[in-house]
Order: sequence, then C-alpha cells, then structure tokens
Amino acid sequence: MKSRSILLFLIVFVLPMAWVTQGLADEKSPAQGGAIQVHGDAVEYFNETQKVVGTGNVSIDYEGALLTADKITVNLAAKVALAEGHVVLTQKGSIFKGDRGEYNFDKKIGNVSNMNAAIEPSYYGKAQTIERVSEHHYRAKNSSLTTCCGDSPFYRIQAQQVDIYPGEKVEARNALLFIKDVPVLYIPYFVTYLLDFERFPIQIIPGKNSEWGAFVLTKYRYHLADSQNFKSRGNLLLDYRAKRGLGGGGENFYRGDTVGRGALRTYIIDDQDAPSGIDSQRYRVQWRHQMKWTKDTTFTTEINKLSDATIIKDFFFREEYERDVFPDNYVSVITAKPEYTLSLLARARVDDFFNVVERTPEIRFDTHNRQFVETPFYLRQEAQFSVLKKTFAGDADSLDANRLETNHTLLYAGHVGDLSVTPRIGTHQTYYSRDNAGERNHVRATVDPGLDASIKFFKIYDIYIKAFGLDYNQIRHIFTPTASYNYRPNPTVARTTLQQFDSLDALDKQNFVRYAFENKLQTKNHSDIKGELYSREIARIIPFVDHDLHTGRLDNVGMDIELRPYAWLGIEGDGTYNTRTRDFETVNADVYFTRGALRVALGQRYVQHESSQATTQVDYRINSEWSFKVYERYEFQESKSKEFEVTVSKAFNCVITDLTYNHRDGDAFFFVVRLKAFPTASFGLSQTYNRPKAPPREF
Repeated sequence: MKSRSILLFLIVFVLPMAWVTQGLADEKSPAQGGAIQVHGDAVEYFNETQKVVGTGNVSIDYEGALLTADKITVNLAAKVALAEGHVVLTQKGSIFKGDRGEYNFDKKIGNVSNMNAAIEPSYYGKAQTIERVSEHHYRAKNSSLTTCCGDSPFYRIQAQQVDIYPGEKVEARNALLFIKDVPVLYIPYFVTYLLDFERFPIQIIPGKNSEWGAFVLTKYRYHLADSQNFKSRGNLLLDYRAKRGLGGGGENFYRGDTVGRGALRTYIIDDQDAPSGIDSQRYRVQWRHQMKWTKDTTFTTEINKLSDATIIKDFFFREEYERDVFPDNYVSVITAKPEYTLSLLARARVDDFFNVVERTPEIRFDTHNRQFVETPFYLRQEAQFSVLKKTFAGDADSLDANRLETNHTLLYAGHVGDLSVTPRIGTHQTYYSRDNAGERNHVRATVDPGLDASIKFFKIYDIYIKAFGLDYNQIRHIFTPTASYNYRPNPTVARTTLQQFDSLDALDKQNFVRYAFENKLQTKNHSDIKGELYSREIARIIPFVDHDLHTGRLDNVGMDIELRPYAWLGIEGDGTYNTRTRDFETVNADVYFTRGALRVALGQRYVQHESSQATTQVDYRINSEWSFKVYERYEFQESKSKEFEVTVSKAFNCVITDLTYNHRDGDAFFFVVRLKAFPTASFGLSQTYNRPKAPPREF
C-alpha cells in the first residue's frame, strides 16, 4: 500500500538494529525472541567487554529484510547496537541507505544519520537524523520527501522536523515546498493521513479563458479526523479570476460508523463581472448526508442554498452542472424489508428562482410480489399520499393539491409447455383534493389488464474462426421472443381536468402489444494467460415494435444493438422510428476500442427536430514521455463545433505536465502539473467522452 510505504523509510532503520543484536549474539532477545543468522567476512566475540563485532560485508537476513553494513558493533551489556559504513536495508523492493545507525534495545530508541531511501513504488526521502521517540512515534530532523528520483528532484517537501505516527499520519512543521531548488510555498503545519494518498495534497492550476480571463485555481487538502470509527477530510479552495475576482471556500467529506457519511461544500466570490440582474456577492452552500438509522432504514438528505440560478454553471460547470442542472432540496427516509418498502419524502423549494414540485410530505408504501402460499398467483400493492405544490420561478401562480394513489396488481406465473405466460390485472384509484380549475375534488379510477409471454430457444453451431484476429470456438445463438399486451380504458377523470405534477397525473387510455425479439450470440475464446477457454458474448440484438390496437398502426419501432466482435472493440446503438412521420425520432451509436497506445471513441446522438451531435475522442501515447488527447463535439443541425479540446502531455522523471486548449463558448487554456505517484487531478476542467457502458477489456 502506498501509504505504508511512505512510513517505511522513516521506521525500518530502527527495528533492524534490534535484529542485529540478536543475530550477533546468536541468542534470543526478550523483545524479539528469535535467533538471526549473521554473515560477514569476520565476526568476533569479546567476552570481557561483552561486545560482538562484525566487519567486512556484514549482512543479516530477517523475515524478508536484508541489512548490510561495513561494520556492526553490539554492546550486549548496554544492549546498544551500532551499524557503520554503507548501511543498506532492502525490504519489499525498497532500499534504505545511511552512514551510521544506533539503537538502544533496552530503551527502544535509536537514530540513523544521513539517510537516503528509495521506497516502492516511487517515493524517495532523506533525513539528517531520525530517532525513535516511542513505540508509536518517530521524529526526523532536517528531512525531505519527494516522488522524484535522483539528486536534483523536480520538487521536494522539506521540513526542520517531521513526526511520524506509524499507520496513522505524518506531521511536518515549518515545511517548505521546493520546485527545483526554489521555495514556492511555506506551510507552518502540514499533516498527511496515510490512508488518503490518491492525489497530492496541494494542487495549483493556472489558465485563461474568455469567461474568467487569466485564472489560478488552488486546492489544499486537509484532515480533521482519521480514527477507526470516524474520518473527516476536505479541501480548502482559493481561486483568482482576472475578470471575476477572488473566490474561495471549502469542502468537507466525512464518514463514521454511527453518523453515516456526507459532504459539506461552501463557496463565495465577489464577482466583478456578474451577469445582468445578479448581485456581485455570489455564494453556494451544499450539504449531503446519508446514514443508517437501523439495519433496514436509511436516512438521506440534500440541502442547497444558492445566491442565484447560474452560480454552479459559472464556476463549477464540469464538476457539477453537467451532471445535475437543478440542485435538489429534500429529506428521505426509506425502510426496505423483504416484504415491503416504506418511504417518506419531503421536498421543498429553497431558492425562488427554480421551478420545483414540492412534496411536503410524500409517503409511499410498496409491497413486493408476494406469492399466495404455494399457488402461482402473486400480488403487489402500492399506496402513496402526497401533499403537492408546484411553484414557478418569479411571481407565477403555483399549483397545489393533495393526492392519494393506490395501485393493486395481481399476476399469475404459468407455463404452457416451454412458453412462459404471465397474465396480470391492476387497478388505479387516485384521489385529488382539487382539479385544474381549483374548484372540485375528484376520484380517478382505471384498470390495467395485461399479458406477458416469452419463450427461449438456443442452438450451438460448430463454427470455428481463426482469421483476422478472431478466436471463435463454436457459436451459441439464444433467441428469446417476448410479447406484452397492455390495455387501459379511459380513466374516469380525463387528464386535462387534472393539475399536472408528474407522470402519474398524465395516465391515459392505451391498447397495444409490444413485441421484442432478443438475439444473443456467444462464443468461447482462449485466454492469453493460460490458454483456457472462457465464454464471451459477441452480439446482442433486440428489435422491438408496438402495435397500437386502437389505430392498427405500428408505433415505437426500434432496435437495441450491442456488438463485441473483438474483446477490445465495442459497438453499441439504439434507435426509434416514427411510422407516422416516417422518420427516426432518436438514434444513438457508439464505437470505441483500445489497441496498444491508441484509444478511440466515436458517438452519435440524434433527436428529431432538436439535435444531431457527433462526439469523438482520440487518446494516443506516442512514447513513454509524450501523449495527446483530442475531443470534438459537433452539431450538424447548426453546422457548428459545440466544443473542441486538445491536451498535450509530457512526462518527466516524476511529474506529468498537461497543456490543454478548449473552445466551447470561447477559448480557454490551462496548465496542469500532476505527479506520477499521484496522477489524479481534483479539478474537472477538461472534457471526456462519456461511454454508454464500461469499455471492453483488452486481452
């Protein structure tokens, strides 16, 4: 583990001194209790002075650790061991070197001078002296740490005093961050918890774009607690944007056995170029929390308070806005048992510049499909009570009503030979306290009978293909046709009479059959490691169509396709065709593959009369030092590039530098320095192609 490796170079010089004492005396020690083999050109025992001296290529091999030195002297009476000259410890692929090491076996304290360390996987450290203060506390004086090898590292963290608590944390006081030999940042107190090293604690990203002008974004990672039962860490943010001004805030992430887990984010900026109608004092506050009240009950909440509707878009576009345009405010309590699920939801509008359907509260009770004794009949029941209020941004009038919905579904799971047949009937009864005119209450009722039928066929073909890089050993075809009949007469209350809060209020008549024809092709490939055969799906094709029995037309004609001709290649697509307009309503297609140093992803998104976008991303590693990424999102209906981005990366001995140019609404440049040991960047400024599924693995 990386975190343990960091401690290793500050600890391992102490314990080996105890091992030396045991080995040279060739007797058991009360601390270790085990004999150790000592090898050297000469090993002498001096009974009068109770000393043992080993000289000339002295080595001790103990539990996977190899200690060598020019000379090792042990005072058996004082229980002090001294190693001198080219002291080297090799342990688990890591190498530790020092000029001189001393250890008091009785007091369990010691020190090492002029230490150099190379620790797996890529840590390097130096210290003038290191001493063991106690069993769980070590102290290094005039020490430095880096992930760069060589005598002239690109960066290093240097401190007068570093306190190490094994398995917990490293504390540095009066620390300086050096870039080359130039001090760039003074840190009076620096702490790193050893279970949290996925990225470097300090990140600085400079850049320039049309919205912000020249900018510098910084994050500094901090830790508040890291006990076994509770962990709390976060980031301090300090940003400067030439056009917008100075902004800052913090984000804290916590997790505990009793309190659950959550996140608290704050940010404030005095925006010098705020959009028209928005005050310059802009801010955001967010709290997310989830915890287990009991084994079956989960509490979840999210609270967002914003100064205006666009602050997330303006300053956290990549990190948050693209994933969630409208931040939510709710409290949810869900009890999930094998027999039923009971949930309580309270959703309210906190900021009056958003359209929100408030639910204050909404209580829902669902039973899962329950079998009647040993019969093939199953029953599912749902009940939901909601206090609804639909509010609109600005001064528009709101809608409100109380709604009680019940839904009962009875189904029968049967077979006719190999044919699976499931008839079902459901009923909806919904009470509304007021209608669209705000005058009357209504009880809407409807019935939902239906029938599901499916059958499965398969056949194995003795087809073997060993050409064009294919490795097919037999092909299995699985064919599963299904038909689903869905019927609903006109509800007793028309949807146009009701206020529209969600899809439940839009229930209408239906009478159609959905046909789907699933085809799967499977084969067996030889693994590259052992050559054993393993099964792999190479194709999944599902054409489907709805037959409207009211009109006799075919509606919702479409197809879903997944192809894996090679393990490293994926092709996916889906589309729906409108038989009335004789045009495709939606089409999505994706092709992505990885071959050696090249990764390519191509995607097409089409929505009739709205958009036709193509997205492309190409990643290529030229050699061990250079690589680049190109991203393009093009809108054909506007004949315009919606976003273009190119990143050139250069790897040095311990850092990776990324220079990115992005054009979306304007031109943007930014520069990122990442450490090879901590390659994860905490800022989401760059764009990435979003695959519909996980990429196929390469063999």
